[in-house]
Amino acid sequence: MREQIREYVLNLLADIASADTQLVLLLILVVTALIVVDAISAFARNKRKEAGISAKSGTVSIDGSKTLPVKKYVSEMQGLAGVPDAIISENGFIIPVERKPLARKIRDRYVAQLLVYMRLVEEFEGKRPPYGYLILGPNCRRFKIENTPERQAWLQKMIDEMREILAGAASKPAPHPVKCKKCSVRESCAHRIQPALVTVNAKQAAGTKNVN
Repeated sequence: MREQIREYVLNLLADIASADTQLVLLLILVVTALIVVDAISAFARNKRKEAGISAKSGTVSIDGSKTLPVKKYVSEMQGLAGVPDAIISENGFIIPVERKPLARKIRDRYVAQLLVYMRLVEEFEGKRPPYGYLILGPNCRRFKIENTPERQAWLQKMIDEMREILAGAASKPAPHPVKCKKCSVRESCAHRIQPALVTVNAKQAAGTKNVN
């Protein structure tokens, strides 16, 4: 439709090139307005794509938007807070969306973050979201994360452990073999894995069955 309007206006400009100056200026303004509207629409489409929002979903909030600013949830009751990258309306539910532009795969911490958002949405929007979306990488791959009781129980276990540590309980470090080996502060860390164990555990983590 926009292309047809643009073509019509340009043809009209050619037909009245010698017409009244004010009319010509008015038509130029119309063409400029169409270009601006088209640019704004393209920007909005890109923002929706970055946030993983499909054309069928209604946008409630999105990071970077002035008209639909992000929603900040702070729950004193749950002791949780969060700011989803986007909130959409889909199938009658308010759905949180989290964008990880540099991520190559789903990680537990991404899922945990999204599960927290789903708890906050349930409290503040009054309806439990059945799922949320993770958007990964520069190609905006979208993954639906189901809001199951099992996942929420897993999240609650982590939250309880963190609160116990804040209350004075001893923490239980679990260094990753490969990351520990490359860590820049491993020499100062009391929980570092010894070199021999790093080699063995790294092979096990990679799925190697034969360990020399």
